[in-house]
Amino acid sequence: MITALLVLAVAAVIGFGVALTVRSKRDFAQQNEIVPGEKSPAPASWAGAHSREAKLHRRLGAAVRGAHENPRLVELGLAPQMRSIDAEALAIDERLVASAALPAAHREAAIDTVEEHVVALESTIAEMVTSITVADSKAQLEQAVSAADLKLHALAQARAEVELIDRQVAGTDDASNEVARHAQPAPPPPATSPPSEPPPRPATSPDDPPAAAADEHNA
Repeated sequence: MITALLVLAVAAVIGFGVALTVRSKRDFAQQNEIVPGEKSPAPASWAGAHSREAKLHRRLGAAVRGAHENPRLVELGLAPQMRSIDAEALAIDERLVASAALPAAHREAAIDTVEEHVVALESTIAEMVTSITVADSKAQLEQAVSAADLKLHALAQARAEVELIDRQVAGTDDASNEVARHAQPAPPPPATSPPSEPPPRPATSPDDPPAAAADEHNA
């Protein structure tokens, strides 16, 4: 009886530990999300790391969650604006992950550019929340929403232009490498032995008859 109770107690402890571990992993994964319910490509360690890219990642998530959890925005049901915020945040996060994976010589410059987009999105969300929250008339509310739409569109356009430049630079590098490869001098032809000289003719004395005369005599 006592043995059975001990077995049950141990099983209960193990089950509780497993459930706690699963819940902790789920909570950790949710903390690493930029948009609620959307899995981020960022490493799980970024949820608590102190690297520059990890901090930018968390700032991005905090800004988006702040917009999602704002009661005024939820009340007004600004779905198109929220979709724009989510899409822009996810795109910035993907670029941040890609920048962090670059070689050290190029990493900081790439992250500098991403940080500008993070700051711009934070500012846009903060201004949108403030202007919509203090709007006390329909006209002011419409004006605030319209201004937010313009800023979100400008953010997306600026990011798209930077990404286009990156693709063009990468394409130019590939093309340059291809041109350089084809511009390399052709390898020299394989070495060949010089042509053989004809064998020397036998020496003749003045008394020897010409070859033609000798042939007639033999005939």
